[in-house]
Amino acid sequence: MSWSADWSHRVRWAECDLHGHVNHTAYLVMFEDMRVAHWESLGQSFKPNSVGPVVAQLTIRYLAPLAFGDEVSLSLRVLSLRRTSFIHEYKVLKDGQPVFECLAVLVCVDNATGARIPIPPEARRLMIERDGAAAE
Repeated sequence: MSWSADWSHRVRWAECDLHGHVNHTAYLVMFEDMRVAHWESLGQSFKPNSVGPVVAQLTIRYLAPLAFGDEVSLSLRVLSLRRTSFIHEYKVLKDGQPVFECLAVLVCVDNATGARIPIPPEARRLMIERDGAAAE
């Protein structure tokens, strides 16, 4: 299973606390743009009457601190999927060493009603064929 996205990132001051260390919540914000880009790469959108993924659960491991100005690599991959949900794995590397790991369970909902619905067929196909996700 491959990492379907890999972005370079320089830690911004806005992501840090008063001591110049990255705030624990900033890691999650770093991955929001990647999550949106990945969903759009599956041919999906975030329009009011479309299917959208919502974060249902996060499992996070902070392995080492980051500071203002650090250059890091952000990675995302799709581990597995079910009928209405899928799992993203996120990783932050600094100098090739992991400093943050996260698993996110994402659930597909009808953006107009909030009801849980199946993953769209084209998104499902791409997550399996392109991203290497395991279908459970």
